[in-house]
Amino acid sequence: MNSVKLVSSVARIALAVGCASLTAPALAQDAAPADDGAASDEIVITAQKREQNVLDVPVAVSVVNQTVLDAAQVNDFSGLTNVSPSLTITASGNQNQNTVSLRGIGTFSFSTSVEPSVLVMVDEVPLLLPGQAFGNLTDVARIEVLRGPQGTLFGKSASAGVISITTEAPTSTLTGSAELMATADDEYKVQAGLSGPIGPDGGFRVSGYYSDFGGYINNLHTGNKLGQLESWGVRGKFDYRIGALDLSLIADYGDSYGNGGVDTFRRLDQRNAAGNPVNTSYNLTGITPGPDNVNVRINDEQVNDSDQLLLAAKLNLDLGFATLSSITSYQNWNYYIENDQDLTPSPSILQLSGYDVKSVTQELRLTSAPSEPFEYMVGLYYSDGGTDRTFVRLAPNTPPLRQNWASTGNSRSYAGFVQLGFDLSPTTKLSGGARINHEKIDVRFQDNRTATPTVFSGEDSETAFTWKAALQHDFSDDLMAFASIATGYKGQAYDVASGFDQRRASNPIRSESSMNYEIGIKGRAFDRRAQFQLVAFWTDYDDFQAQGINNEVVPQQFELTNVGKLRSRGVEFEASINPTAGLTLFGSAAYIDARVREFPDAQCYYGQTVAEGCVLDTASGQFRQDLAGKKLANSPDFKFNFGFKYEAPITESLELVTDGNYVWQSSVNGLSQNPRTVIDAYGIANASIGVQDKDGDWRVSFFVNNLFDQDYVTSLIDNTTTRDAPYIIYQQVPRNYKRYVGVRARIGF
Repeated sequence: MNSVKLVSSVARIALAVGCASLTAPALAQDAAPADDGAASDEIVITAQKREQNVLDVPVAVSVVNQTVLDAAQVNDFSGLTNVSPSLTITASGNQNQNTVSLRGIGTFSFSTSVEPSVLVMVDEVPLLLPGQAFGNLTDVARIEVLRGPQGTLFGKSASAGVISITTEAPTSTLTGSAELMATADDEYKVQAGLSGPIGPDGGFRVSGYYSDFGGYINNLHTGNKLGQLESWGVRGKFDYRIGALDLSLIADYGDSYGNGGVDTFRRLDQRNAAGNPVNTSYNLTGITPGPDNVNVRINDEQVNDSDQLLLAAKLNLDLGFATLSSITSYQNWNYYIENDQDLTPSPSILQLSGYDVKSVTQELRLTSAPSEPFEYMVGLYYSDGGTDRTFVRLAPNTPPLRQNWASTGNSRSYAGFVQLGFDLSPTTKLSGGARINHEKIDVRFQDNRTATPTVFSGEDSETAFTWKAALQHDFSDDLMAFASIATGYKGQAYDVASGFDQRRASNPIRSESSMNYEIGIKGRAFDRRAQFQLVAFWTDYDDFQAQGINNEVVPQQFELTNVGKLRSRGVEFEASINPTAGLTLFGSAAYIDARVREFPDAQCYYGQTVAEGCVLDTASGQFRQDLAGKKLANSPDFKFNFGFKYEAPITESLELVTDGNYVWQSSVNGLSQNPRTVIDAYGIANASIGVQDKDGDWRVSFFVNNLFDQDYVTSLIDNTTTRDAPYIIYQQVPRNYKRYVGVRARIGF
């Protein structure tokens, strides 16, 4: 057997096993099946900032379109974890402190100036802060999840990966649609869009949505529902061609207001080991702490108020031998949050915080026309972003906890990058890229707790170089293998949080770096009815930025610091297949071993003993634990999802349509390895069934979310302290912690 047949046979076996075990994802559902039921040959992505077939790109990338999002009941950004097993999101009461992780790597910090490890982009515009991404997903054409360091092309905020969201483009004919949704738990949503030509050379698209959810957490103190969310948004796109110049303008605005993000009690002990009363300030009348507890008693109800504007202009000039592109963007995000920190009906601890985020970006790049044997891309990038934040903590009964400060953090970056590709032979290609980035950062912090405010300020700069190289080989038109090595970089940052002082202003946190190795195979099989991807990776991170204990000051302080070294390694598999006309199966699976290599000064969890690893540092007099060898926070060893869509004729003009998705993940824990914060393994199934016109002009469907009524939580927080012994455990209960049903109706032309 020759090498081509051998590799092809192995690939077919891997795909068949994956599909048979129902662990297969939508590698790509962008194209409709051909008339004979075979999958379309071409799945176009922009993972390398040029339009390419997904099978020609030596990058670990998942592609998800609206079909997959519908099957998994994904309506907002957080729901992407249902269709991407390498992606996890750790929820918190503050939207901007939600942690987005790929392959176990993400950034959690109280600081407002730390960039994310996973970059989120909307229509090629990078979002400055992670909190900006958490909203509705409407009018989406596709979502690309690029795993592993992507800094060469996407910059310093992509040290763990990129989530690129592309919305629908204007159409060449007049089209329109409207969709209504209502659920049994009081959610109502309407979205609509209109698109068409403007003369022979232009086009437009306008879309919008309005959503209102009545909440699911009961505040027994006020009688109100918490978890409510009212949101609306509008997006406009305009395309026009003038000779060799293509112009595209985008305006996107979203607004939301709600009272979600409140914690509930998972555990609250009101007797100590001796049987004496403790934690008596907490009123548990009507509250039974546990995994399905959605009752609280608080006097100050949560506030989450967000509005965001994004403007972008894209120019593409066809020079014949290459295309000159310009992308200019402006974004402004305002976010205000209030949260009751004590979970009691008395005014004990209330936090109020506001963000005002502004960013301007400009990218220029020259991309060669598709040719053989050499192609190139060269570019320049500039960004100027700033975040103003105010923070007030009211603590009438505990004066040391009071805070009142305002800060401004700015980052200005200049970068140049290049991407080259060379055909070593008709079937083998070598590609590589490099980026040099220079960044200037500054901070101003004003402590307002005294009659005369105290001001701390600082500035710094750094230049970094990243690179990537990849080798790919086509065994046939339907089978490609690749190997790559890449470096990653995440810039230095200030620890802008309560307790900030001149020491922190003069000593920003060092940048972190990484080295990533990947091998993979991509292909089509079964007469091109199926596509698949299998990737193995190994990534080492140095000087990882996280919350830790700073041993360089006396007494030690819990603050943002360079904690040490991490390692993430594993295997990812995904596939889609059209076994018969009208049926699509898709799924994905990931085994990820993400662990700490060095973290000698981590905070102990409450009650941790010497036998459990909490030891006294005699020099500082503080207790600490060494987390070397421990798993990273909220990183499941194994996670998979499987979904399907099936359409079958009922009459000549009517079709049955049904779809569904199931996602399962193994147990996870927080970074401190606290045995009380383990989240057990769980699986969630969603499904729908309906009827539609065979031409797709209308559809009515009934859906169920969390079909098997699986209780689960998205995070656990041990809030036990010496003041509140023995134990207090908070949790974040998601909206679909219980099964709910709904109806969706769509009409279009």
